[in-house]
Amino acid sequence: MAKWARETPWRQGQLLTQEAIVAFELTNKESEGDIMAVVISHDCDLAQGASVEPEVELIVGRFIAQASGNFTHCKNLRCLHLECTAAEPSRTIELKILDRRSIPKEFDAGPSLTDYLPRTDIAMTSRERRTLQRWLAARYERSAFPDEFDRRLKDETGVAERLAQSFKETGNDIIAVFFDVDTGKELTRLGSEDTYDLLVTLVFSTSVDALAAEAVAKNAAKRIREIFRARCLVKDGKGVETWQWIELAGVDVISDEALTYAQSIELHKWQADHISLRTDPVQPFLGQR
Repeated sequence: MAKWARETPWRQGQLLTQEAIVAFELTNKESEGDIMAVVISHDCDLAQGASVEPEVELIVGRFIAQASGNFTHCKNLRCLHLECTAAEPSRTIELKILDRRSIPKEFDAGPSLTDYLPRTDIAMTSRERRTLQRWLAARYERSAFPDEFDRRLKDETGVAERLAQSFKETGNDIIAVFFDVDTGKELTRLGSEDTYDLLVTLVFSTSVDALAAEAVAKNAAKRIREIFRARCLVKDGKGVETWQWIELAGVDVISDEALTYAQSIELHKWQADHISLRTDPVQPFLGQR
């Protein structure tokens, strides 16, 4: 019987070989070429014996040709597109949180994960592994906005769906979108003229091409302003403009290096969950807590 200890070659974020995927019946022969599986158990849990940590947790996903901007950098809590660039050539994987599986560490009969080695031709960098960790943790640590604010953003104005569409092609340039609703105060809003005040902060990445990413973020900020003006700003008979439902106080653009720790705590990231309950299929929006 295989043993688990600190010497195990398995680490969080490593991929199973196709041989192991077939052995553990994680796929069928028709789709096995597209299917991948990644270990999500923490390193410390992998090093424990079966009497302490009896199972290894996995997510079964698939290889994809290109990442969608709506699913990179933990922008969607249910689906993650992640580039694995630690080996050549790099590959992009798609993971869905509901596709988690568990493999017992010890079988009375049958294969054990210790009978196999991780893939070496596809691997994550430490930065990519941290993205995976944040995505896993975000399912249980997410921002909650007032139900009335969510209803206005989705049903009364249709803003949520339009924002999602505008971010689809932003890729890895915009890594987070923060919403500051009523400066964090829990206020009861009644009627279309009693508006929520909203400040949006876009965080762009400096890891590859900071200037290009900043340009993408500024263009997205312009589009956000246009969407809110089109959906939440109305004119009376005299041409006077007034906000309804939600008033956009502003859209700030900031780099990931300039975002302070205090800001990251005070601001709240927008969740894909808030628009995923619609019956009509829509594009997921950016963000997680």
